Amino acid sequence: MATQPQTGDRLAKRPASRGAGAFVGSNGLGAQQHDFEVFRKMAPLAQRQTIRDGMQAIIVERVAKELLHVPLQTLLTGLGLPTSTILRKISKEERLSGAESDRVARVLYVFEQASEVFENPALAAEWMQRPNAELGGLKPLEVLDSQPGYDRVRDLLLRVTFGIAV
Repeated sequence: MATQPQTGDRLAKRPASRGAGAFVGSNGLGAQQHDFEVFRKMAPLAQRQTIRDGMQAIIVERVAKELLHVPLQTLLTGLGLPTSTILRKISKEERLSGAESDRVARVLYVFEQASEVFENPALAAEWMQRPNAELGGLKPLEVLDSQPGYDRVRDLLLRVTFGIAV
């Protein structure tokens, strides 16, 4: 008796599409206008599964243009993602790997927190692009490629929130 593939496995193998209906559960994250909000409202374990399944590669371009208002290359460089690989995945409508999706998710998490702290998404995007003395002169976006960098950026935002001096 043959076993049925798990729902996540079946959906993950379905080719991604940029058109209507591309958002299929958590496995289609990236191609639809409302996806950032959907990801933000997901339960933590659902976010984890979305990251592990791999977001659609187009989300990298959307984060760069729609949230941060920076060139795609700026985001790729900041996250330490290989340009040629990501551009190929975007053009072929493929999914990011779990590790690539994790780096993009870090940007989404920090952007959300910064938007709340600064009460303005444009100011949040600007803050993520400014060199910060507490990050050794690096920009917050430039340190989100690793967990310690991500933790440090989140700590900085908490310090601003609660008015804690350095």
